[in-house]
Amino acid sequence: MSEKRARVTIREVAQRAGVSQTTVSLVLNGKDASIPVPTRERVREAARELHYSTDPLARALVTRRTNIVGIVVPDIANPFFAQAVRCMQVALAERRYDVILCNSEERFENDLRYIRLLAGRSVDGLILTPSAEAFSPPESARLRALLAQLDIPYIFFDRYFEDMPWAAVDNEGSAYLAAGELLAHGHRVIGVVTGPLALNSSRNRLAGVRRALGEYGLILPDDLIFEGRYDVETGQLGGELLLKRGVSAVFAFSDMQACGVYASARRMGKRIPEDCSVIGFDDSFCSSVLDVPLSTMRQPVQEIASQACNMLLGRIGGGQGISSFSLPARLIARASVKNSENA
Repeated sequence: MSEKRARVTIREVAQRAGVSQTTVSLVLNGKDASIPVPTRERVREAARELHYSTDPLARALVTRRTNIVGIVVPDIANPFFAQAVRCMQVALAERRYDVILCNSEERFENDLRYIRLLAGRSVDGLILTPSAEAFSPPESARLRALLAQLDIPYIFFDRYFEDMPWAAVDNEGSAYLAAGELLAHGHRVIGVVTGPLALNSSRNRLAGVRRALGEYGLILPDDLIFEGRYDVETGQLGGELLLKRGVSAVFAFSDMQACGVYASARRMGKRIPEDCSVIGFDDSFCSSVLDVPLSTMRQPVQEIASQACNMLLGRIGGGQGISSFSLPARLIARASVKNSENA
């Protein structure tokens, strides 16, 4: 059996490149602005030839940083979170940070488990989208206590507590615009399919719908609100119920739910948008390729994800900066909304 080769040292790289160890350290750690470009290239070439790689544990002992950010999301199969994580990974890589991703599967105990796991890996910071369960009073108290105990910089993304740092879309204002689109097309009997109302995203979107309806002298009856998860199955169940109750339009609080509404309408022999208009939220990849392209609210995922990373890195660096951040979604009008027959 061959012996394991010893790790290449920074001293060997320096000898190969004909420079000092300090110069090698500056170049390989991205602090080389004052070093001539030919010297930088020579150092990087020497490192490649020798297959040099940094020892993350040794560097962490010196810098007290691992340059790793932990991300916890509730459902990586949801296109919104998949896109958000991709944007975060790109933004963090530009700042020389790596990512450890954990998927809680919408379970609070997994939230706690993965936060502890990431703390044990000495991550420099956390980006958290907790499960819906985390927002009930007993669980939220446990989550707050854990974060206070660990004393790791963190940012909440999309789902958040108002008094803690967060980055999200303007849910209330964006839902107001979505409902306004339906109202402008003459719809007056509008049903909504919500996510868990324990979440501020769902509550705020519901508030936006009610505000828009109120401006037309309308209310949203409780029997035209279907609460569930942000998934296709909820859309199917909610769509069937609302269509049976005679709505002329459905506002689904996610595009995945909207796909479920399409499925229930098809099963019931209803046509979209002739028999029922539908509007979603997110503008996920499926929205534009459905048989009837979906009108939806496009979340500025890249901008919000990048801002969340900037906020977190500022806190890792010892700053505080802004404590929260939101951007409006943009209406993407497609074929799934048409004028009501009563318009």
